[in-house]
Amino acid sequence: MASAKPKSTATAVATVSSSELRKHVGTVHVGGNLGLLGRKLSNVLLLNAFDNLLTKTVHEIPVGIMSQMLGFDSKNTGALKDALKKISTTPIEFDILHAAGDEEWGVTTLLGAANIRNGVVRYEYSSELAKKLANPEIYLLINITVQKQFSGAYALALYENCLRFKRTGSTGWISVEIWRKLLDAEASTYDEFKHFNGEVIKKAVKEVNTVSNILITPEYERQNRRVTRIRFLVEDNPQRSMYDETDSEGQAAIRNSDTYRGLVKLGLADRLAVDWIQQDPDRAKKTVAYVENKMRSKKIRGNAGGYARTVFEAGGEIETVEIVDVGAPKGADEKSALDQTADARSASISSAIRALSDEERQAYVHEFATSGGPVSSWSDATGAFKNVLEKSAFTAWLSVKIGEFLDGTVE
Repeated sequence: MASAKPKSTATAVATVSSSELRKHVGTVHVGGNLGLLGRKLSNVLLLNAFDNLLTKTVHEIPVGIMSQMLGFDSKNTGALKDALKKISTTPIEFDILHAAGDEEWGVTTLLGAANIRNGVVRYEYSSELAKKLANPEIYLLINITVQKQFSGAYALALYENCLRFKRTGSTGWISVEIWRKLLDAEASTYDEFKHFNGEVIKKAVKEVNTVSNILITPEYERQNRRVTRIRFLVEDNPQRSMYDETDSEGQAAIRNSDTYRGLVKLGLADRLAVDWIQQDPDRAKKTVAYVENKMRSKKIRGNAGGYARTVFEAGGEIETVEIVDVGAPKGADEKSALDQTADARSASISSAIRALSDEERQAYVHEFATSGGPVSSWSDATGAFKNVLEKSAFTAWLSVKIGEFLDGTVE
């Protein structure tokens, strides 16, 4: 079986409330060349400010956390400054596609002002833009985790412009000229359609289908042998379904879970707690156990919620520990030995689970079902649960089974 991964060593405390951003359709359909880093950065900044758009004028985010969310080298401050400058000066034209019915047309910039001081980015939106962003009539879900996987600006722009049509199945027919504007591909190089199609459309489609939670297929409409309009068929990417939201009933069930109550008790906001459990229920559960243990041993000096964000968002293996009875006095050496034993056992269980083959995991799922466990959303084809609560229940059951096997209590 695979060896355990080392403990994560995150040093910054995240202040961002979620890894998912509900984005107003008007800020998705934009004109103006933001570039790849500019598009990613505008999403991260909006996500960071989202919960406080109507209550705060100035928003803050540490450069280290911002860079982590971007998947970007935080030491390259020159590129970050250039991206902030571009976001603050590029005109953004709202509702190019008139997708919100009679919503008004408008033009603005995404940021009213921005500065970096002492390793912290401070920025603000105009009051009118903040109202639009905080109370959108039409929502689009942008997942920051998915966004980090993109390496092409055209691909990210195409993803943003296709994602909201996942439920309808198609973007509808849109002129080539508008697509060029939406994708920031207005350079004269692409005046000839074959260059626009070959260098922008085809490459962007390939990247979207490889790294995101949707699959798109372009279709072309011709007039006099000339392509005049394009539409994209949009469907779920079954290999990336882990990034999708659960329904409202699922979210209600999440809020009734022990993991959710534990996260809220640590000081996390409702939206963040639900998001973590949707994103990775096993990691959310481990985060609660890990941080609670640190609190019992008085190893957290600052805010427990901030510490939890660092643990969850930094990546790497979270090594949980067994709950220690705080009422029973123990010496420091004995506590340390107990912690080390629990850490080692948890790491062994995690390594054993990671080492399971697809066939072995499938056999465990069937055994879980036989024991009465919920498996209605399990797919043998994809090897995954679609429902996060079922995944969480199975993961907890599997950890116990593997632990019993490692302890020698089962054959």
